[in-house]
Amino acid sequence: MTSLLTNTAAMTALTTLKSISQNLDTTSNRVSTGQRVASAADNAAYWSIATTVRTDNASLGAVKDALGLGSSAVDTAYNGVNNIITSLQNIRTKLQTALQPGVDRSKVQSEIAAIQNQMKAIADSSVSSGQNWLSVDSADTTSYSATKSVIAGFSRGTNGNISFSTVDISVSTIRLYDKNTGGTPATTAKTTGSAALAATMDFSGSNLATFSLNVNGSGADTITLNATSLASAAGNIAAVTRQELVNAINNQIAATTNSKNKVLASLDSSNRLVFETAGAPATSTGTGATISVTMAANPTVSLGYGSGATPAAVTAAGTAAGASAGGGILDTGGANAVTSIKTFNTATGVATDDATIGNYINVIEAAIAKVTDAGTKLGASKTQIDGQKNFVDTLMKSNDRTIGTLVDADIEEESTKLKALQTQQQLAVQALSIANSSSQNVLSLFR
Repeated sequence: MTSLLTNTAAMTALTTLKSISQNLDTTSNRVSTGQRVASAADNAAYWSIATTVRTDNASLGAVKDALGLGSSAVDTAYNGVNNIITSLQNIRTKLQTALQPGVDRSKVQSEIAAIQNQMKAIADSSVSSGQNWLSVDSADTTSYSATKSVIAGFSRGTNGNISFSTVDISVSTIRLYDKNTGGTPATTAKTTGSAALAATMDFSGSNLATFSLNVNGSGADTITLNATSLASAAGNIAAVTRQELVNAINNQIAATTNSKNKVLASLDSSNRLVFETAGAPATSTGTGATISVTMAANPTVSLGYGSGATPAAVTAAGTAAGASAGGGILDTGGANAVTSIKTFNTATGVATDDATIGNYINVIEAAIAKVTDAGTKLGASKTQIDGQKNFVDTLMKSNDRTIGTLVDADIEEESTKLKALQTQQQLAVQALSIANSSSQNVLSLFR
């Protein structure tokens, strides 16, 4: 009986020691990693949420970097514009000097020419991350874009879809010099639906809308919107939102043969569906881009592009390429047949009369107003980018706190628990030792 009791005591002590050792391992791991949920096995739900938030934070980090680069590009362009405004003011002063009797206009022109060269050098050197928004070549369709977009935001919808927001800078309205003196690019084609899309659209069952796109005469592509094609873009097929519809259309366009990378769907300010070509087929000669949208017969969901048995095609064409001068503010001809600020000369030809110099002054005044407007636009974009950068930084810190709430361990609590478990482990080892020695003492009685 005594032997049985001592064996039972030993087994109890051993079981207790194993339990304490397991708890000690868990607590030690939490203290060393700082996390109470380090893997899905610890808490699958919390681990899943924390992993998603970490992924989003990584994307937000990339957005923050993009905003930093965008802010640098805007700063560079703004500094260039600001310096050129000062140069234009100096030219205006020189022109006013040239109107005074007895002034040697050839010497005045030498000073103006130096300022003209300085302005061109400022614009040419206003480069950030390989981008120059002040001195461009609009004929180079591979590198020039009339609008530069800076990634400004990242969001994950309730259905898991990811979307990005941008800050758009219109380079075409702030460019000062344009190498494309041989002609202006053809513009894009744009169509707009006649009616606004419903806030939500029902594509459940057999409901659908089908239409064809034909861009630049390259051939028609069919876009079908139904429960199947919208499954990956919409959270609820019976209540598809406008933006979900646009995302689904663009996804299908990206998979077409003829329209891929040539057209983009969007919404206008009245929530009408818009299709616009992504580029023109010609840059210096020929016609502008063309686009045609034709609904299939009797759509059950309205897209604002016609209905009935034989809906008419909606077509549009961009402006044909022209042969006008460069599109920059400082290399475009001014009023009253005055040549551009880049090239005018106060010392030769008709520029020797006071009336022409007076016209030059008016052109300079107009240019100062336009360049000032360009600076205002850049300043507004800079404010927007900096504000968004601060918001993204705050959002990332908030996400870090969310992750910490879900998975981080309370180090003070776990450290205290670790000490207690270490003490319990020592006591359990002593108890096991006592139980084992008691058994040996009982056995010695039978020797």
